[in-house]
Amino acid sequence: MSESNAEAVGGSKSASSGETKSDDNIDALIDALDKMERPAEIENKTFEEQLESLGSHPAFMKEWDPAVPLSDDMEGLMRLKYEAEDPTAKAEAYKDDGNHEFKKKKYHVAADNYTEGIKCKCPDRLLNAVLYTNRAAAQFHIGNFRSAFNDCVFARKFQPDHLKAIHRGALCCLEMKKYGDCITWCDAALHLEPTNEKFLEIRQKASKLQKGIERDKRKEELREKKVKAKETRLLETIQQRGVKMRGLKVDKEGELKMEGVLGVKQGARVTMDANSVLYWPVMLLYPEYSETDFIQMFCESHRLIDHLSHMFGAETEPPHWDPDRRYKPHTVNMYFEDRDSEKLIKVNKESTLSKVLKHKKYVVYDGTPSFFLTVAGSEFEKIFLEKYKS
Repeated sequence: MSESNAEAVGGSKSASSGETKSDDNIDALIDALDKMERPAEIENKTFEEQLESLGSHPAFMKEWDPAVPLSDDMEGLMRLKYEAEDPTAKAEAYKDDGNHEFKKKKYHVAADNYTEGIKCKCPDRLLNAVLYTNRAAAQFHIGNFRSAFNDCVFARKFQPDHLKAIHRGALCCLEMKKYGDCITWCDAALHLEPTNEKFLEIRQKASKLQKGIERDKRKEELREKKVKAKETRLLETIQQRGVKMRGLKVDKEGELKMEGVLGVKQGARVTMDANSVLYWPVMLLYPEYSETDFIQMFCESHRLIDHLSHMFGAETEPPHWDPDRRYKPHTVNMYFEDRDSEKLIKVNKESTLSKVLKHKKYVVYDGTPSFFLTVAGSEFEKIFLEKYKS
């Protein structure tokens, strides 16, 4: 056998001997580990169960429920993460956690993390702008558009050209229907990037909505102008008739307002037709039975007796409170109350409503003429009239 072959064989034996020794060491280590006493909670678990339990260990957890109190181990890890002396590092950590929660659509938790990052007051202006912008995004998804907009304003104080802050601010204005402000924010972005399609689209939408609001405003102003002109003509006609009214208000320009001319039921009020004829809501009161009747449109040119004939005529069903038909057109008396003298004044039933309202003592209150009706010569009428004499 040659020398070189002898060395090769010798070298091979030496390597084989080393490998055998290494295997023996591994076997010995495994035997030693097997003999070690393991915790009961591990001893009784399968390998898969042990892997699963590792997932609940703070060092390996991917999710945690903020509503559940922190374990001692978790609190320790949180302190390691957030108690760094560098405020920028702390703010960065809160930002990352906020982004993680935001992706899971946990917007309230995300906003809380961004808030903690802002509280760090780090000197990095860009990081502060990002924190405010991200919190604005979280608030936006929650529906707090005003808070989100305010965060966008703060973000731009740290970095005026932060496009994400400008974009979120424009969207907030859109949601709050502040279309003029939305256009202003879009213009700020388009000054930086004139061809940015995202801002061009938002601006176009806001401009269209703003024009719609301006159009509706013009229509409403025109409608109010017509209503005011109509009410002015109505009041002038009432005054020309010599009708005295109380309950009217005067505006700052010294013009009478119709606020006190509303009727007492269903919004009924005095109206006027194209021929300047007035129609009044009229209240008839029957004090003997504490009952009332309401006539929504009593033409001023109609006689009182005409309405009484329609209400208490022979062919008309009597009211439930007058089964004996005591109330008839020619058996009732009508009165109005002079509140200043606290007297009752008898009304001529043959008169028109217009003539009665022109009486020097008659005053229309709250836009509704009213009259008392009693059975002529009845015992109740005597007692009722006596109350006003005393």
